[in-house]
Amino acid sequence: MMAHMGSIPLYDPNPVADASHDVRAPGGYEWWYFDAEDPATDTQVVAIYLHGFVFHPGYLRAIGHYLKRPTKRTPPVASDFPCMYLCVYRGGKIAHQFMTQYKPADFRSSKDALDVAIGPNRLTRQGDAMRLNLTGTPWQLTWQGPKTLTDQSLTADLTFTPTFSHAPAERVFLSRAMTGADHRWVIANPRCEVSGSIELSRGAAGGEKISFAGRGYHDHNYGTGPLGPGLRHWIWGRAILDDRVMTFHYAIPTDRSLPDEIHLVEADAADFSEIPVDRVSADWSGRTGVNVRYPKRLAFDESLILTSPRVIDSSPFYMRLMYEATVRGQRAQAFCEVACPNRLRWPILGRMIEMSIDKRACK
Repeated sequence: MMAHMGSIPLYDPNPVADASHDVRAPGGYEWWYFDAEDPATDTQVVAIYLHGFVFHPGYLRAIGHYLKRPTKRTPPVASDFPCMYLCVYRGGKIAHQFMTQYKPADFRSSKDALDVAIGPNRLTRQGDAMRLNLTGTPWQLTWQGPKTLTDQSLTADLTFTPTFSHAPAERVFLSRAMTGADHRWVIANPRCEVSGSIELSRGAAGGEKISFAGRGYHDHNYGTGPLGPGLRHWIWGRAILDDRVMTFHYAIPTDRSLPDEIHLVEADAADFSEIPVDRVSADWSGRTGVNVRYPKRLAFDESLILTSPRVIDSSPFYMRLMYEATVRGQRAQAFCEVACPNRLRWPILGRMIEMSIDKRACK
């Protein structure tokens, strides 16, 4: 890992692994990711606090322009594109979602503790628990493209209470050889009890309130450049059991001379363990309507086997799925995501993504 390029600091190494690393590298990023599932109501939630939305088409364009003329342009950095994301799934499909971009001055974070603010959205650690407060304007896909629902408001108040007490585990998750940058993965709190509520307000038309009680996962990533270069397919996910969690990354490079990259990590009350994988068996015959491929079956030796995928979210460059998982013989549900970042270079796709980002707060 290189925290400096020459004499220019790219980010700050931090012994408080889940706090800010103040990434300053051109094209860099840092995000805090949370997901949770409530099996009783078939509800899933994903919330991400983004210091530099690494898939933002505007950010990727700015990086491309800078790399063509680095002595003539100001380098784009994470603080130029702070964003907040929330998505709620019910019954196997998207119920509500928002993505909001803010001004650079609207992002604040601490290097001493988990404490992040993006506009009115706040993430804090309160004792052993983490409190997430989120608010934004939802959007939906119409025949004319994404439409911001300006007469509505989506809010969430969620508490993630870790069930394991050990310190976070940090490691590389995509190599410099594959991507041309450094990428770090902080597995912070892989198993949490989650409670709270999600509320949609429609003004005079009324609203909807969802009470949430389930279990969830939290990790944290940061890096010194975009994820997409050199990456053909990428799938990651986690399966939560009563006493352990299995989480993984599996990346297939564009350069066929490079090996696939696999990380399989098991966490229990005692510690984290990197599980060696001799063979990955993947059936990539699954395809969405926009031709995004996904595994119908994915096996990491006999340690983790994923079958029977259920697609709950699909776009032209990524998708989310629920799999039936077998973890060392035990049955569980796995929440996973597949991405094809190279598709973000498609101009029409970039415009569609930007239409889904509420930019009113950054003007």
